[in-house]
Amino acid sequence: MGHFFYNSKELRLRAGWRIFLFLFLFLGFSTLIFAIKPLFGPITKREFTENYSLLMIFILALGASITVPISRKFLDKKTFVSLGLIWNKKALYDLLFGFFLSGFMAGLIFLVLSLFGFISFDGFNEFKSYQTETKGFDFVHFMSILSLASFAILLVEHIFVGYWEELVFRGYLFQNMVDGMGNKIAIFISCLIYGLIHAMNPNAGLLSSLIIVLFGFMRIYGYLLTNMLWLSMGMHVGWNFFQGPVFGFHASGHEMVTVVKQTDLGPAWLSGGDFGPEGSLLIVPVIFLALWIMRLYSRKQ
Repeated sequence: MGHFFYNSKELRLRAGWRIFLFLFLFLGFSTLIFAIKPLFGPITKREFTENYSLLMIFILALGASITVPISRKFLDKKTFVSLGLIWNKKALYDLLFGFFLSGFMAGLIFLVLSLFGFISFDGFNEFKSYQTETKGFDFVHFMSILSLASFAILLVEHIFVGYWEELVFRGYLFQNMVDGMGNKIAIFISCLIYGLIHAMNPNAGLLSSLIIVLFGFMRIYGYLLTNMLWLSMGMHVGWNFFQGPVFGFHASGHEMVTVVKQTDLGPAWLSGGDFGPEGSLLIVPVIFLALWIMRLYSRKQ
């Protein structure tokens, strides 16, 4: 039975068991999110997740930062940076390129949807200062007002999301799947899991889940082209930030304060509806254009 659990040639557990133990550690750490919920008073689970999303994301990022290096060292018998996290000048280029490529994608889909009449551009929201007549500080109300501070916090929030999701999905999980199943099967299963997880987001549907599968492939493609996670991280951060706070779309079903004001004119399968551009069929050619641009970039690098 030993060979079922342990690879005697590699002197470590087999890939499936490594993934299982990592998920046990990571998900176990993530339960801290709801362990601290009583500290915020008698609010429902939904109110807590909606109003304190930044805290939840920080806990998930912290959990990934702790459990991935531990699992990489003691389960994989490899270094943390071997996931694709070597920091150098090229890493900075990859981050910035990915960030602004996603900005280009968000701007392009906004332009296309506007030109075809699926959304309307209604101007810009004004940046305001947060003011309160009460003595206390209401963070939820603070984040409902577009200000330089709330805008910066939204950027930080998306940096945390891009960091931990890429570290976990395209970093630890995908690379261990490749060890156990090879590239093709690992790509298929990883993308499918990514789509299924986002199917639990608010306002998700079959079309949005399938398109999220494509986004999962795009992130994997960034890793495969560069053997580093920085390009994928930059694209992840940039896409969430530009589609939501900048161009005014719902971000994977989540609504937030935005710079651009827009109105959804439908139909949802073309406009994206309450899920955002990831629910629009018109984002598919934009994704393929981005894949081509990524390939050109990697060749020049």
